[in-house]
Amino acid sequence: MANNVFLFAGPSLFGVGDVSGFSNLTWLPPAKRGDIEKLVSDTDTPGVIGLADGTFHDYPSVSHVELREAMQAGWRVYGLCSMGAIRVCELQHMGMIPWGRVAQMFCTDPNFADDEVALIHGATAPFVPLSEPLIHIREFCAYSQAADWLTEQQNREVIHSMRERWYGERTIKNLRLALLQALNVAELPKELMAASNNFAPFRIKQADLLSFINEQPWVSGRSI
Repeated sequence: MANNVFLFAGPSLFGVGDVSGFSNLTWLPPAKRGDIEKLVSDTDTPGVIGLADGTFHDYPSVSHVELREAMQAGWRVYGLCSMGAIRVCELQHMGMIPWGRVAQMFCTDPNFADDEVALIHGATAPFVPLSEPLIHIREFCAYSQAADWLTEQQNREVIHSMRERWYGERTIKNLRLALLQALNVAELPKELMAASNNFAPFRIKQADLLSFINEQPWVSGRSI
């Protein structure tokens, strides 16, 4: 089974570095409705599916039915990062396996909204992200509060401002505007500007994907 691993990933893969050494993985673009059904139909031996990214509205989303049928056919199916984290929250009771912090958030908080992981990105590989998921902005704000760059109230104000935006407008530029408003300053402190210029540490979807491909839980049998 370890040699029959298929991973649906797009924008969550962007920024994780060189993955060419993972020769035992077959990389597939973000899953849309019917992709997993076709994969199961076209593959002789059940293997492993890692669902990280999937389409939201440009194509119908991957369905619960095809995921359930894949598991019933003997496939081990993991959900992580984005669409996978949403679906594993809904199908964990049927055997879908959660992986990573984002999936854990969805599985433990019934009020966690789907648009926490939504973003816009390029339509083709390498699926360059053009906005930041709210979950990444929360991570940035939590770090900034812990570093005493933001108060708890300012943190809440920034998150509220970004949550009220359409997910395609949740950009670093608009985050900086929300920070300026919350701090009531004309120019951001150098610490916040530097952190917003180096956003990689706050992209926990990418961190979950990287841990998934590095730790290969389908070999060890681990989850989250």
